[in-house]
Amino acid sequence: MKKFNYFVLWPLSFRTLTPTLSLFLLFLFLGCVPDPLPDNTFYGPPQHFGDGVVKSIVVMKDEGVPEMIGLKISAKVLENLPEEDYNVHFKLPGETEGLAIDHIDLGWNPHGHEPPGVYDIPHFDIHFYMITEEYQSNILDADKAEILPANEFWPQDYFPTEGYVPQMGKHWLNMHADEIQEGGKFTRTFIYGSYDGEFQFYEPMITLDYLKQKGSEQMAIPQPAEFQKTEFYYPTTYSIKYNPLKREYLITMENMLLR
Repeated sequence: MKKFNYFVLWPLSFRTLTPTLSLFLLFLFLGCVPDPLPDNTFYGPPQHFGDGVVKSIVVMKDEGVPEMIGLKISAKVLENLPEEDYNVHFKLPGETEGLAIDHIDLGWNPHGHEPPGVYDIPHFDIHFYMITEEYQSNILDADKAEILPANEFWPQDYFPTEGYVPQMGKHWLNMHADEIQEGGKFTRTFIYGSYDGEFQFYEPMITLDYLKQKGSEQMAIPQPAEFQKTEFYYPTTYSIKYNPLKREYLITMENMLLR
């Protein structure tokens, strides 16, 4: 039997085809593009952000080992963003066994923040907290913020900044990050956070302009020599990916190792 090659129809305009056939061909084409997320992907409750929707995701391997955690962000989120600072908490789906992460915050900073000349441009902060929301809300003691973790728990090449941010903690920067080197420009970076002698969060920071470029990139996460909380899976890389067909971003942490 002769095989029908439907792809010869693509040079035709959809206007020359019946609506039903046009719709069929569109779905057929989209179905040929692989979804970057596997079947064992679980989602947290979606929330509106800007003109779009954001939800947390967790990918588990068949043997119950966590593979990825992050946020799925529709491209419309970048439209009609608030003119003032804005932050939303995202609960994780129930399938998070073994992960050190408790919840995720997505923060929008339309005017950036300190230090001036470095991070004072429009960007997003994505906090992956290793503490509960209740504990986070009680991070209010400046003296406790100055209690640093023991040296063996410091991420390689990181140093603590002065002061702290209430309900977040003390932020730690990578001394080799491009944006804090002379002449460097902030596009995306990775920050740690601590409070009362323990590291409390991971934080990718990404500029609005960088996301609008719709690129994809994976970066290594500098690791400490030892971990304060053991028997959990911790990420070793983080990624920023854009899917042009689904018009959505994935900001995730992956390549988990049991510590």
